[in-house]
Amino acid sequence: MAKTAAQKNRAIRQGELREYLAARGGVSYVLDNIEKIEQLDVTSETFDKELTKHKVANEQRIRLLNKYLPDIKEEHIINDEASPIVVNIVKPDGID
Repeated sequence: MAKTAAQKNRAIRQGELREYLAARGGVSYVLDNIEKIEQLDVTSETFDKELTKHKVANEQRIRLLNKYLPDIKEEHIINDEASPIVVNIVKPDGID
């Protein structure tokens, strides 16, 4: 089935946005916040505030990613020849 000009333009914009968000590291921010949450001291007086701060930041980033990078069904990847987002996970120094 032939694509309309609007569909082609939308696919181009989505591809560019995927590249931008992948380069910007949207997913890496979420992973960093999860690690920060794991390292929070439960006995600290600021635990609740810090936990809430990281949770809200993660929720907003995930909403942004879901809005602009919705899940791609396998059939769309095959039909539209969309390239997947590559996420490089780098271990911080000192963690084995």
